[in-house]
Amino acid sequence: MNLKKLSLLNLHRKINPYIQKVMKIKDGILLMLASLVFGWAVSSANQTQPTPPNDTPKVVIKPIPPQDTILDVNGKNALFIGDSHTAADYGWQHQLCKKTKMRYLNTAVGGKQTAWMVEVAKQNINSGYDYCFIYGGANDMAGNRPPIKSVRNIQAIVNMCLKKQVTPIVITGFDPITCVNVAGRDIYKGYPQRYAKFQQLLVDSIQGAKVLKTHCISRTDCGDFLCHMTASGHRKMGEFVISACRFKKI
Repeated sequence: MNLKKLSLLNLHRKINPYIQKVMKIKDGILLMLASLVFGWAVSSANQTQPTPPNDTPKVVIKPIPPQDTILDVNGKNALFIGDSHTAADYGWQHQLCKKTKMRYLNTAVGGKQTAWMVEVAKQNINSGYDYCFIYGGANDMAGNRPPIKSVRNIQAIVNMCLKKQVTPIVITGFDPITCVNVAGRDIYKGYPQRYAKFQQLLVDSIQGAKVLKTHCISRTDCGDFLCHMTASGHRKMGEFVISACRFKKI
């Protein structure tokens, strides 16, 4: 072996331990990087939406009953608030409760406006009632009251019902355009149109109540030019409300 080869061999023997250490460090670094990459990949794959805090209220969604469900209201308690269109002794409210076997209190008084109805509601609405039927506004409109103000009164009554867990049902009444005849009576000029606007506002803006557009009678069911209903009108109105609310007849 010549001197050059011997020198190279000695050099290799001297630096070999250092090379092995460098390789071990390199392998360690590669292993660490691989571990970091793998951990990131697993974390990304398992990532989910943030968990809400424990004190976040849970929303319980009640199942919606089928539209063809018939409600048995036998023995339920109903409150009626209104004016002369609900004040008749054997009117539509009596027909409704007679055919469904609901018990009821009728507080309606002829000639009263919705502001008066609000006060009656304050005195009578309580958790002992299951339903509250609200039918008013005709006298407000005949008195040239702005429709929106009367609608707010009806909404106030609805809100009282909701606070007491009473189901509010708002009745719009007959179609004033076809049922009311104020020809030649200047004092009632514009009344049918105001009443129609009031009714549409009820349908469009009342919140938290079932609003029934009860255009179910004709002029022949009216007893006078303001359409205070005859027996046939009350019967049709009662039948319409029973059907629209899907109450069971007994």
